[in-house]
Amino acid sequence: EGADRLPAITTWSLQARRNDRLRVYSRTAGPIGTPLREALGRDGTGILVVDGYTVTVTTAGAMPRDDHTPDAVCLAGGFAPDGDAPADPESFPVPGMVDHPVGLPRDVDLAAVNVALTGEETVAEILGELNPELRALLLGGDLYEFTPLLQALDLGRPAQVGEATRRVLENFPAETTPVGRAAAWSRVAALSTLSDRETADEVTAMLMAALGFTRADAGLGASGDHGSCDPLSAEEIRDLSRESGLLLATCGADVWEGTASAVIPLVPKCSLVDRLEMYRFLLQA
Repeated sequence: EGADRLPAITTWSLQARRNDRLRVYSRTAGPIGTPLREALGRDGTGILVVDGYTVTVTTAGAMPRDDHTPDAVCLAGGFAPDGDAPADPESFPVPGMVDHPVGLPRDVDLAAVNVALTGEETVAEILGELNPELRALLLGGDLYEFTPLLQALDLGRPAQVGEATRRVLENFPAETTPVGRAAAWSRVAALSTLSDRETADEVTAMLMAALGFTRADAGLGASGDHGSCDPLSAEEIRDLSRESGLLLATCGADVWEGTASAVIPLVPKCSLVDRLEMYRFLLQA
């Protein structure tokens, strides 16, 4: 028993320098319950040593959080070569190949890291609060990267939307094809990040590509520099989900991309708080 399990961590320490003073946190050298924001500050750097392996930890800011904000989220990462490793990138192993002495891959699996940080039971609970169709899409693509966002949205709390808005959004997504419905879900997932338009478009395109949809799935052939097997652009995704986009625009949850007419009652974008409630209504089970 336990033959395939990694050995337990035996020693660790965090060295952090603040105000020209070096502080060491460990089981014996300092209070191990000290929050990272206190140890490193808003923009500090520390050295974490775990059983002889060294990890650089950097904070890049701080913001208030509530009970539904994930305790920890990994946004990016990479394994640096050992000090005596060759500096030529071409000499590094193929991405995904295991070459670390304890079996760590060269590429960081951010989804797996965030599942581990959140906890499998918590992840299952978060996904259980998600709309079944979107949940099936994310699980089908092993897309756990959105778990921290979904946790922060607090989908277990009933959304506060008016009855008229509720009647409109109950028809979302309005598309009937798999690629069209996936495009609509990708758009609302991206909008729920409350990012600017350019970033939301990038998230939408990334999500559709991660789900495996290409231009061929939308019936688009080769055009210019784009092949039929290429990922869909944000503009193509908006075109695929025009009807759902109209529903969002009608409620003030987004802007309408098409040509407005006298028979299409569009409204200005609502406040950030009101839009967040509408996105929560759409995303929750």
